[in-house]
Amino acid sequence: MENSITRHKMDTTMDMPTITNGYWYYFEDTGVRITAHGSGYSGQETIYVNDEVVSDKRNLGMKSSHEFCHMGNDYEVRFQVTSLLTATVACALYKNGEYVTTETKAYRNMDGKSALKLISLFFVAGLIFGGLVAWLVHQLTA
Repeated sequence: MENSITRHKMDTTMDMPTITNGYWYYFEDTGVRITAHGSGYSGQETIYVNDEVVSDKRNLGMKSSHEFCHMGNDYEVRFQVTSLLTATVACALYKNGEYVTTETKAYRNMDGKSALKLISLFFVAGLIFGGLVAWLVHQLTA
């Protein structure tokens, strides 16, 4: 596996995961460009080899695996959600059963403590909003 891969024109555009673009991972193995895409909301996963689809499936679990053969080599791409709080997904590449590399991307680049603070903030805001709506409904129907 080469460390210095040729950057594809979409690499910089798709570097950070978004709701609309999903998660994009780029690997290169001796001239073979392997691109993995995972949708952030539909669970659709697609694996490309040199821009051609070799595997495509929907997954709503925390882990998935795609196996394919290219030029006599057996490849496997594994997706694993490593944190639900920050929407972190790791994508690992295996060649002929041996680990090659892993790329990890997160929708929210924050530590677990910051993510818990954000969730707590939304929870409190929901309580306040829900209480106001309940009070308003009670006032209007009384």
